[in-house]
Amino acid sequence: MIERLFLLACAALALGACDDRDDAIRFAAENTEIEDGHLSGTNIHFLGTATSTSADGAVYTDTDAEFEFAGLDDFTLYMHRTRFAAAMPALEMRLFAQPYTPGTGTSLSFDLERVVPEVRLPNEVGGGYTYKPMEAYALTEVEGAIDGVQCRVSFSCDVPRLGLYRVEYNGKLVK
Repeated sequence: MIERLFLLACAALALGACDDRDDAIRFAAENTEIEDGHLSGTNIHFLGTATSTSADGAVYTDTDAEFEFAGLDDFTLYMHRTRFAAAMPALEMRLFAQPYTPGTGTSLSFDLERVVPEVRLPNEVGGGYTYKPMEAYALTEVEGAIDGVQCRVSFSCDVPRLGLYRVEYNGKLVK
């Protein structure tokens, strides 16, 4: 009898822990940071899934991928803790000052042939971090859109020593 009560208590605790996780992430019901197809200057965060497929068909899925947009007349896309493969270290990457095409209402899109991302690296002297261009990680066929609270981004990257990857990101706006 005591074993059953103990198991029941453990199950209730486990379910409660899952509920706390769900409460911690609050997705937005509407996007108030894009007006008439233009960014407002406030950073907007999306949480979702990034799926990377290598040239040989291996798939790596990150179910906790975070992308952040900042800007007004152009955008900077921050890709937090980005990995294209399990063997790749998580990198803070950004696509700095890129053009976008205004949509209608709360939508916009972008289509870029080639972009050299900047990677956040520790300073050798004095501490802190600096973003540095990483030509070796150039992204090609970069396209994406924000449509209300939904965001999608896709690109290809030929990662040194790891190979060619196609990345597909789908996320939802976080409050």
